[in-house]
Amino acid sequence: MTDGTERILEHLSRLVAVDTSDPPATMDANDPILAYASEVLEAAGCTVEVVDLGSGLLTLEAGRGDPRILLNCHLDTVAADPHWTHDPFSLTRAGDRVHGLGACDIKGAAACMLATIEATDHDVAILFNSDEEAGQGRCIEHFLAERDWTPEAVVVAEPTDARVVRRHRGFASFAAVFTGTAGHTSMATMSGRSAAHDAVRWGQAALELARAGGPLEHARFNIGAIEGGAASNVVNSRTSVRFGFRPRPGDDGEAMLEAIRDCVPEGATTTWSQRFFAPPLDTDDRVDEFLRRTGLETGPDVDFWTEAALFHHAGLPTVVLGPGD
Repeated sequence: MTDGTERILEHLSRLVAVDTSDPPATMDANDPILAYASEVLEAAGCTVEVVDLGSGLLTLEAGRGDPRILLNCHLDTVAADPHWTHDPFSLTRAGDRVHGLGACDIKGAAACMLATIEATDHDVAILFNSDEEAGQGRCIEHFLAERDWTPEAVVVAEPTDARVVRRHRGFASFAAVFTGTAGHTSMATMSGRSAAHDAVRWGQAALELARAGGPLEHARFNIGAIEGGAASNVVNSRTSVRFGFRPRPGDDGEAMLEAIRDCVPEGATTTWSQRFFAPPLDTDDRVDEFLRRTGLETGPDVDFWTEAALFHHAGLPTVVLGPGD
């Protein structure tokens, strides 16, 4: 390996060693991963500001010179699966690969950024954030609301096999609570309405919409969680459901949601709440100039969602690019 690669792996080892999976509300500006990144960036001549929005939502903003491009990378990860065969918080080499929680998504990109900034004197702007995996986008939304400059382009790091992604799906996450009337199932004349039965009927109808020919056919509709009830001999009075779908660029997400709501059986009582409703990424002609100037290779559209859509929605030319797959 080259010296540059070794330095990237040194940074990656330090980043992976910090558990940022599902960051807790107690995570603050003194978190070790932010302290390490700040130290490296300040030593490379960058000004650094850490913004603590509370509840574990943090951004690290760093800059040097008069940058034209903003590089964004999230530092949080999903939780470690119990079937890891290596310590997820210790970088492990195996041939030409390294393993560690978040190495691919997407601390590897953060390590590349740190190593590159150290090795050059180019103008640069970096934005690290802590809440991408939580699917809230609040860190990016705060940055966009408070920013005092307009970059010519934004590069959002996600694993794209080092090829530029210009389009990806949106992501919608909702919760629905079905309410009924509790009762004992031994009562032959029981007039209570089961919230669980209504939720199951709704789910069946929504899944029918997701089959060939329905309005959700290409939306990756998913019922992720169904919770509630007391016992098999008690009529369920409350069932909560969490579900999501992923509109393609050009799809009408609001119409999809309305179709899902129309699946509620007649007479059912339901309360809906929006957890996250993020637009797709569908770049415009301004990205063409960025690609011509940089000579970067373009890859295929992807089906996962990224925070690039938030930057694009705010009017900034934005692409997705990062190491890993």
